[in-house]
Formats: sequence, structure tokens, C-alpha cells
Amino acid sequence: MLKTKPVNQFSAVVDDVKAAPFSDLQSRLDELQDNGMTALTIRGILFHKMLDLHSVPADHALRKQEIPQRLDDPAIIANLNELGFFRKQRNMMH
Repeated sequence: MLKTKPVNQFSAVVDDVKAAPFSDLQSRLDELQDNGMTALTIRGILFHKMLDLHSVPADHALRKQEIPQRLDDPAIIANLNELGFFRKQRNMMH
């Protein structure tokens, strides 16, 4: 019965053929959490990586503020842009 089967025995299911990278990412995140890293720690790392991508200096006050609850909030990017921090452009070939 489904009720007696532990939840951790179900693997992630990906519907899209192109979603293999997401499945790999999910596996890596699961491994990190299995090794003791909390979701809050992962969120903090992702937030600081976002600041890195926007060239925010290591000693800037943004790095000392509380980590936002939602990293996908467009207000975060708007705030970074208002402060003069923009995402680095990748080298594009024409």
C-alpha cells in the first residue's frame, strides 16, 4: 500500500526529455541535503551566487543583509539594478 511506503523511496520523475539537467541538479541537491546541508544554507549560497553574478563586491552591505525568502522575486534584481549592479553578460558570438 502507498500509505506504508516511505516517501524517500520515490525518485524524482521528469516528464520532459530535455529535462535531464534538472534531474541531475535535483539529484545533486538531494545528495547535499543527505550529507547534512540544510535548505536554508543552500538558499544562502544561491543568494550570494546571484550577488556574484551581478558583480556585488564582497564587502558590500547587501551581502550582510538577511537572505530574502524568495530568491525569484523580481524586486531583488530591480534593487540590484537601481544600485548599479547588473548581471555580467556572457560572451556572445555573432
